[in-house]
Amino acid sequence: MKITNVLGYQVLDSRGRPTVAAAITLENGATYTARVPSGASTGKHEAKELRDGDSALSNKFYSGKSVNQAVSNVNSVIAPALENMALSLNDVDQTLLQLDPTSSHSTLGANATLAVSLAAAIAEAAVAGKSLARFFSHSGPLEIPMPMVNILSGGAHAGKTLDIQDVLVVPVGASSFAEAISWAAAIREAAAALGAKQGKLTHLVADEGGIGIPFPSISAACAFVEEAIASVGLAAGKDVYLALDIAATQFFSEGTYHLATESKSFTSSDFVTHMNDLVSRHPIISIEDPFAEDDWDAWQRFTASAPQGLQILGDDLLTTNQNRLDRAVSERSANAILIKPNQNGLVTETQKVLRSAQVKGFATVVSARSGETEDAWLADLAVGWKSHQIKVGSTHGSERTAKWNRLLELEATEKTIFSNPFNK
Repeated sequence: MKITNVLGYQVLDSRGRPTVAAAITLENGATYTARVPSGASTGKHEAKELRDGDSALSNKFYSGKSVNQAVSNVNSVIAPALENMALSLNDVDQTLLQLDPTSSHSTLGANATLAVSLAAAIAEAAVAGKSLARFFSHSGPLEIPMPMVNILSGGAHAGKTLDIQDVLVVPVGASSFAEAISWAAAIREAAAALGAKQGKLTHLVADEGGIGIPFPSISAACAFVEEAIASVGLAAGKDVYLALDIAATQFFSEGTYHLATESKSFTSSDFVTHMNDLVSRHPIISIEDPFAEDDWDAWQRFTASAPQGLQILGDDLLTTNQNRLDRAVSERSANAILIKPNQNGLVTETQKVLRSAQVKGFATVVSARSGETEDAWLADLAVGWKSHQIKVGSTHGSERTAKWNRLLELEATEKTIFSNPFNK
């Protein structure tokens, strides 16, 4: 089946900011489209999305965030190279690498390359008569990942109501994905009701659907979510554990970690102690980016001293990048990696990083971004790649529920097993 047309155009993400869509049309007349997400808390080592800034192409009403140049690269550079080519995801991605050999896709823009790469994957799966999940997982039951769901949000996602980015729940005691997501939804609603009862403003909904409630400390926020868990008849530390996204790069400067809400500052060494104290006092099963993206020594010290079984998850540290993953494995700087396709820029290369991490004993968590679209391909990738965990956001916002609903659909309509990598 040959590709007859490739079209890029600008669409809006869940925050109302521009992003790239790409549509691939085949010789049978069918068209397959993918829209890419964009992050708010982005690491400096991520693949580079291309935005217009103050260039002549920039639309002033989007404050320089338009993606006309990336769209132009799809239409004027990528499309001529792909049209009349036989459809193959591997061949499409190899062509994209040839067109832009930079490691960060900075010439064409990772938002341009990923949109085309995803559209090719979706198209090839459809031609084969398979879902995208089954396209990547050829036989046996599909593995539905454990959800990690936002309850409270702060940082760049919620106007810094908390110093850290998110407090999430992981429903490890659930027997199915449907049960797991029902627990998470109940906890999220209970947290809103509990906050209102305590006189807290609970109307602020963060980029990923979590509640933006201010708390005087990280520990107080954790205790609040534990109370919400108990209020729905579940046991924190048994049925449901906490996960934290610290996003420490956001409050790290000149070698010091500054917690504004607590009016405290820490050296790297002291912040390792602070993080260990936090996980000793709360049922925390996973902690993401507890240290800044280049504070490798702190990551090493924490990984060596943290409780056994704690998932130490690198996002800004690792940025779905093979070289940074290799360093983390060598230095024992983490034991899990967040997998974000737009940090990498190509579907096949993202999958290679995930597979490499799994081979090297790292847990893998496929993740959405703060600026998402209504596309549900991320859910299929998490299932098809056997990631075992997925992080989409909260249970509010159609760009979030689109992914959760896709997982519910797969569990209801396919032969599946529900992954529990924590075995609690």
